[in-house]
Parts: sequence; structure tokens; C-alpha cells
Amino acid sequence: MQKRETWGSRTGFIMAAVGSAIGLGNIWRFPYMVYANGGGAFLIPYFVAMLAAGIPFMILEFGLGQKFKGSAPQVFSSISQKWEWLGWWQVAVSFIITTYYAVVIAWSINYFLLSFTQGWGATPKAFFFGTFLAATDSPCSWAACGRRFSPQRR
Repeated sequence: MQKRETWGSRTGFIMAAVGSAIGLGNIWRFPYMVYANGGGAFLIPYFVAMLAAGIPFMILEFGLGQKFKGSAPQVFSSISQKWEWLGWWQVAVSFIITTYYAVVIAWSINYFLLSFTQGWGATPKAFFFGTFLAATDSPCSWAACGRRFSPQRR
């Protein structure tokens, strides 16, 4: 059996754990949403959810990883074969989040490059939401989606 890599220091592990727990939402969108929806009152359910679910699940995940020293599917399979799906669920969620972050970073880099020439013109908000992101009111209000789901007349 090959020897698995371990963290070089406790500080490195803590910084990686904090970085993965905080995420883009807490830095980018959360402060804006708190401000837009009443300020500090929104922090109460956030801290309750963090203390009731977030921190205990993080401690559980770290504890199981430390005890079984394996991947998420392997850890849950070691507990019981019927729980292996929960480990694969974690892998799928991680993949989706990574994909989302890659898209947001690509948008940021592209918009940063546009900033050198002010490629958005006189109306940056309209360009960003309309042309750049092609944002719509609903998922199916996009032209191609409307054609795809509308009944065809012959």
C-alpha cells in the first residue's frame, strides 16, 4: 500500500479548510445581499445555519477523513456500503462548484481585458447583463430556448 501525502503544517491545512469553506459566495455575493435585504437581521439565520449545520458537518468530514484516510466515496463505503452514494454526491458537488468558479473567473478575466479599452461603451450595466452575460428574466426566455420548447406548426 502506498503512503498517502499529508499536510506539511497545521497552518496550511487550516488555511485550505477556511478557503474551501468560505467560497466565492461569502466574499462576492453575500455582503451585497445582506446590504440589499435589511442588513444585520440577515446575519442571524446565517450564523444559526453555520453553527447548526456547517461547522458540525465540516468537523464530521474532517474526522472521517482522518480516521479512514481515503476519498469521500471510500470513506462512506467503509462505514456502510449503502452510504457510498453520499461520497459520490460530495464529488459531484465539488465538480459543479469548480466548474462554476472557472466560469466566474473566465468572466472576470474577460471583463478585466475589456476594461483596458472600455469595450462596454457608454452603458456598462446594459452591456454587462445584456451583451456580455446575455442575462434574461427566466431560463426559457432566450430565443433558442423559446424556439426549442414552442409547439411547431406545420
